[in-house]
Amino acid sequence: MSRASVGIVGGGILGLTAAYRLLEQGVDVTLYERSNDLGGLVGSFDFDGCPADRFYHVILPTDDRVRGLASDLGLGDDFQFRPTMTGFYDNERLFSMSTLREFATFPLLAPNDRARLATFVLRCQRRKDGDSLDDVPLLDWLRRTCGQRTVDRLWAPLLDSKFDGRYDDLPATYLWARTKRMSKTRDSAGRELMGWLNGGYQRLIEALADRIRSLGGVIHSGVAVSAISGTARGVNGIVVDGRLHSFDQVLCTLLPPQAQNLLPGDVAALAPDHCRYLGVICVIARVDHSVSPYYTLNITDRRIPLTTIVETTHVVDPAFAGGHLLYAAKYVDPSHPDLTRPAADVERDYLEHTARIFPRLERSAIQAVSVQRARMVEPVHSLGGRKRIPEMFPVRGLALASTAHVYPEIVNGQAVIGVADRAVAGLLERLTQPRLRAVA
Repeated sequence: MSRASVGIVGGGILGLTAAYRLLEQGVDVTLYERSNDLGGLVGSFDFDGCPADRFYHVILPTDDRVRGLASDLGLGDDFQFRPTMTGFYDNERLFSMSTLREFATFPLLAPNDRARLATFVLRCQRRKDGDSLDDVPLLDWLRRTCGQRTVDRLWAPLLDSKFDGRYDDLPATYLWARTKRMSKTRDSAGRELMGWLNGGYQRLIEALADRIRSLGGVIHSGVAVSAISGTARGVNGIVVDGRLHSFDQVLCTLLPPQAQNLLPGDVAALAPDHCRYLGVICVIARVDHSVSPYYTLNITDRRIPLTTIVETTHVVDPAFAGGHLLYAAKYVDPSHPDLTRPAADVERDYLEHTARIFPRLERSAIQAVSVQRARMVEPVHSLGGRKRIPEMFPVRGLALASTAHVYPEIVNGQAVIGVADRAVAGLLERLTQPRLRAVA
């Protein structure tokens, strides 16, 4: 009997992880990636002679899927975890909230509001799942648990900066999942521990690609899929340059709006998209000295139109990066003008905002600057999102698995590998059952 075959569209961490898992189970895999480079949003680029992540990423000590995958590939001992600091910028002042003592004296909130916030964090830690929060409006939940003053002073400006002004339809699961994830990573002093894989996610991507090839998998990079062939009765393969490549199953890892461009109309109609999306702009500066004491800076002063400023070299080795890396980031609606505005103008404005917060950022200290942009990086699930998660297997022979399936978790490498594992389990079940019937 010939081996089962799967064609995969997309060479990000989801597609590559799925390819590796399938090959381990004896399935023939061919993967197609439109870009010349693998890795997608977790990939790196040549930043004036040194590698750098296109967008900032972090690995937590509790990210067992990421660490387990790295261990499978022989990289399990190559993680570094360091205590990091978290800051806030409000009313032209910087505040640290990096230890339990700083939390207890955080000046942006009154003492009773700080106490309610601490209770909120504790309740998020203890809640095992977010099912009951799926239909609860986030703002209503925050007002009840934290109080209106904390919403006005803290949550509303943070949500405004993250969701480009539109957050009134979010479920309470959003902050429950984020708080629960981050609260598990603190050391005995209450500091967050964050880490990286030596060489970045790109090293994991390269190790995955090498293992895929060693197991007999085929990777076509720089190859654009023009269509996924089939009807509402089933999918039979992938079309490249007008030629049909037949597979027993097709796994498409693109976001739903991108995937629907490849699907036949009657198939696309069976996989409606209920999400909206966020894009991101990152102005990355390599500087000859550390500018921020914080890994992450939360910006509650909305006169600064940025979401956050991240100095990744509090975790990433500056020697590897060739200096200290600052990411001035803004999450935006896909229609936001900064996604198409001239890069020089975006660079100027974002660096001016950063220098306003951190006057130590002098132009003479900047070694290199890059503007990285992506129109769609994160799906946004609105109220009742669990009931509208896209169908992963809408028709026979087709699997659709993307970050749109990350819910109620927030999008990160840990969650994306979880989606890949679910897709692989479903694919193996579908590949095995018909063959068992044929044998019988």
